[in-house]
Amino acid sequence: MSDVDKVGWGIVGLGGIATNEIAPAVQAATNSTLAGVVSRDATRAKEFAERFGAASAYDDYQALLDDPAVHAVYLATPNAMHADQVVAAARAGKHVLSDKPLATTIADAERAVAACADAGVHLGTTFQTRNHEGMDHIRQLLADGEIGSVRLAQLEISPGRFLPKGWRTDPELAGAGVMHNLGVHGYDLLRYLLDAEITEVTALVDVEEGFEVDTAALALLRFDNGALAYVNANQTVPGYQPNLAIYGTEGTILGHDVTRPNLRGRIAVVGRSGSSEREVDTAGSFVTTIANFAEAVLRGHEPSPSGVDGLRSVELIDALARSVREQRQVRLRG
Repeated sequence: MSDVDKVGWGIVGLGGIATNEIAPAVQAATNSTLAGVVSRDATRAKEFAERFGAASAYDDYQALLDDPAVHAVYLATPNAMHADQVVAAARAGKHVLSDKPLATTIADAERAVAACADAGVHLGTTFQTRNHEGMDHIRQLLADGEIGSVRLAQLEISPGRFLPKGWRTDPELAGAGVMHNLGVHGYDLLRYLLDAEITEVTALVDVEEGFEVDTAALALLRFDNGALAYVNANQTVPGYQPNLAIYGTEGTILGHDVTRPNLRGRIAVVGRSGSSEREVDTAGSFVTTIANFAEAVLRGHEPSPSGVDGLRSVELIDALARSVREQRQVRLRG
């Protein structure tokens, strides 16, 4: 594959996710190359560029956007910064893949989506859990009616006791806590698997002593296809079960160790066609996410997850937060 068949990426924000996942994923994706990186610390940018083979290092975001070798930017910055950075990139004619959440308010998420639509550039949101091995298979089984009509789904997404640190503890930068950090992946995954929209929510959260953001969030969701779901997102308990269960009128799908990255798990199905079980590996989802977005840019089709998926997630977190504040069920649509 020649360089003309590759997307030149610029990474914005050089923290843990960029170091541990995104830069290695760009290196591994055959349709991508690392064109530039930017940090407010020029030394850090230069060291990062040297480590991962980036062609250029900047200490100014606009300078990165002015680089013609950069076709798409990856935003790995604090949550509250995403919307403004998306808009700036769109105005510069750059495609954007934003870490989740797309924004911390609905108005900002709508502004980001509109800016990219107006500029004719692609916008994606990093919900890499969609790309865990086996998820496309589950989605197809559900679409084919293998377990009949889905009635209930249960999902836990937790890394164990791993409390938020740094800017993630600041509501002004993070927005929500564990709901934005982890819960969004579970909510989006269910939207994707069920191919359905969430119409009603109820939530309870816990804020551990010394924190200003939620550290555990339990959500009940109603989908427009009639399914109900329970999602447990927490960073507080040492024992965790990154599992998924989907119950239909004619069968069940159980996923063990499938909702967190870099795990070896299994998916068991009991349905119309009988019983089956397969092993899965959730490593590599970031590589797939980068490669899929680059493919969308190169081929001119809508990325998945898209900017609209990011907007739906922001709308959902807003509804969950209202449910907590007002201690009631909240309707989204339908």
